[in-house]
Amino acid sequence: MTPAIGVPSPERAARLTSALAVVVASAAAVALLVPDPFADAFFAGWVLLLVGLAVAGAVGAWTNRPPLVWVAALLTTGLAVVGMMSIGLLVAPVALLLVLTAGFSHVSGPREGVREAIVADPPSARVLALKSLAGVTAVAVGGWLVNLGAVARPLFGACARETLSCALAVTHWDAVAITALGLLSVSFGAWLVWRGSYVARVLASEGSG
Repeated sequence: MTPAIGVPSPERAARLTSALAVVVASAAAVALLVPDPFADAFFAGWVLLLVGLAVAGAVGAWTNRPPLVWVAALLTTGLAVVGMMSIGLLVAPVALLLVLTAGFSHVSGPREGVREAIVADPPSARVLALKSLAGVTAVAVGGWLVNLGAVARPLFGACARETLSCALAVTHWDAVAITALGLLSVSFGAWLVWRGSYVARVLASEGSG
């Protein structure tokens, strides 16, 4: 008799793919940075960002926070596209794993008790609409800030040799701050939109049930 092969739940699948993403990102970091990790401070920063995003995605998957996983997946995908001609080939597998993780997390849903709390104290349609509008506005403003800080002007100046001390000296910290604020705004706005969508789906399913 052939033993039955169990299909992992979406939650378990999300955790497995997120763990694999961390492993692959760490392996990519070792391959890219060894033997002289900080010979190029800018390059090292991008590589370490990759590992950080993979870890953030894993935290989101293991704590049942789909928005955090989606943010990590989308940022990693963006990093793969931006670095297509350099580190993109090593970033792409991590991005793919995080996108899979985000999909599994989305199917699995948020933490236990969240749905029950929504049903017990449902927000009004007006509140949902206002929060969604605020989310869209935050995403738009955040995108404008990112463009202002990272696209309209460079984040870093030029170095003859890109050591850590030189990188810190030529960093345009005002542009970095504006870009970081923009990314936070985009993330917060996206969370508001996702949250509103999820609450609306929960209430609709309860109403139809």
